[in-house]
Formats: sequence, C-alpha cells, structure tokens
Amino acid sequence: MTARDSAGPPPPLRGRRIVVTRAAEQAPDLLAHLQSAGATAISLPTIAFVPPADPEPLLQAIRGAAAGAYDGYIFTSQNGVDAFFTAAAEQGIVLPVPTSAHAAASTPWICAIGPATAHRLAARGWPPTIVPAEFVAESVVAALATRPLRGQRILLPRAAVARDILPQALVARGAQVDVVAAYRTVFPAGAESRARELFPPLPAAGRPDAVLFTSSSTARHLAALLGDDYRRRLSGVLLAAIGPVTAATLQDLGLAAGLVAPEFTAAALAAALMAHYAALPPA
Repeated sequence: MTARDSAGPPPPLRGRRIVVTRAAEQAPDLLAHLQSAGATAISLPTIAFVPPADPEPLLQAIRGAAAGAYDGYIFTSQNGVDAFFTAAAEQGIVLPVPTSAHAAASTPWICAIGPATAHRLAARGWPPTIVPAEFVAESVVAALATRPLRGQRILLPRAAVARDILPQALVARGAQVDVVAAYRTVFPAGAESRARELFPPLPAAGRPDAVLFTSSSTARHLAALLGDDYRRRLSGVLLAAIGPVTAATLQDLGLAAGLVAPEFTAAALAAALMAHYAALPPA
C-alpha cells in the first residue's frame, strides 16, 4: 500500500466551489459542513429577514396568545418562531406555554414543521406536540387529519409571502385560521453586485460549480438579483434544492434542479451534494 492509498479517498467536494444562498445568520453551519468536505464554500445571502410592514396584526395575535385565545399554533419555520417571540419580548409580553382560557377546553396544541423549528420552539419553552413526518405544508394537513378542527381557532405566524395551501385546507375543515405576517424577506445590501460577480454572463475561471437553495425565496431572489439573463448566468451550474417545493419554484423560473434533497433539511442537502460529487471524477 502506498502513502497515497493509506491517505484514503479525497474529500468529496475537493476542488468544488459551492454557493450557499441562505440568510447570513443561518448559513455558518452549512458553510462549515461544506468546507469540512473540501469545498470552497461561498456565502451569497439572497434574503434577509425584517419585521412585517404592518406589525399590528402580529401584535394582536401575540396578545391573543398570551390571553389563551387559540386552540392550536402552527410554526412553519425557525424565522417565524424567532419573529413571534422577539416581537412579544419587545412589547414586554410574556408568552407562557399555551393553556386554554376556558377550564373545560383541552390544552392548545403546537405544530412545528421540521426538527429545526421544533428545537427552536422547545428552546423558547414551547415544546411542539405535533411534528409532521415531512417538512412541507401538505404534511401538516396530513398530521392534523384525525384531529377535530371545526370551530377551533388556529394561529399561523409566517412569512409575509407564502403558499396558501395550509390555511385553505384548515379552513375547509371548519377551522378559523389567523394568518399573520411575522416577518418578510428583502434583498440584502450589496447582494446584486456580488451575485453578478459570481455568475457572469459568460463562463469564466473560478465560476461556481453548484448553488444550494434552501427555500423558494432564495431561488426567486437569486434570479431577481442576476437580472433578466439569470438563466444564461446559471447555465451549466448544478442547482440543488432542499425539497420539492423549492425544486418546483426553480422549474417555474425556467430552471431545473439537478439535485433535490431526500429530506428537507440543510444537512440532507449537503449530504446529497457530497454523494453526487463523490460519484464523479475529482474536479
């Protein structure tokens, strides 16, 4: 056995330049994961999170939560959890673990999409009672299929722009759903020039090999940042999506996801990327 053989195979992402489009505060773990696999990991935040344009609906919902007005809560992202509790703290409102304002009523339930959102809720003292098997709105609907919802009041704090599949399905089952914007996504300062520098109109040395999209918003925002010729700028680059919803957004943009994570987490997306490149000749 030679010294080269004993060293083992090269890292699966060695020589690859991988762009991460997550918000700056959410990207470090994913970037570190890619770097540990040998990649040149490039942070290109395409979204930033800011409070809703009109904060009053969120504040009304928070006051209702503090008063025990809801039978159930649904959180679809870590961002929604953070925005909800941050807004409460800024108003000096304490949000204890939900209890019913009516002695005869059952304790309100809490649903979280995905383990990361569940962990964030638990850290806030709101351990979720429902975590769907898959981390999309359709799975929430399935997880609540056997729960009587007619007449229940449910709070759904989420992004200002989001799919309406979940609230529509709950309303169809007789629930009253308070959908409130807990935050909105905007373009980070300087993102346009950085994006166009990374993805020039014509292929150039040092061009990224792949882009990781961890939400539909990251995909839409990158296309907008690159301009009308975004398809040409991204031509030949592997586009990796965290799940089928994000992959569908890419398709709507006229782009094709070359890779879709089997589980809808950043860790699974990184693992799928490593497996993809491990099966190819080294760069």
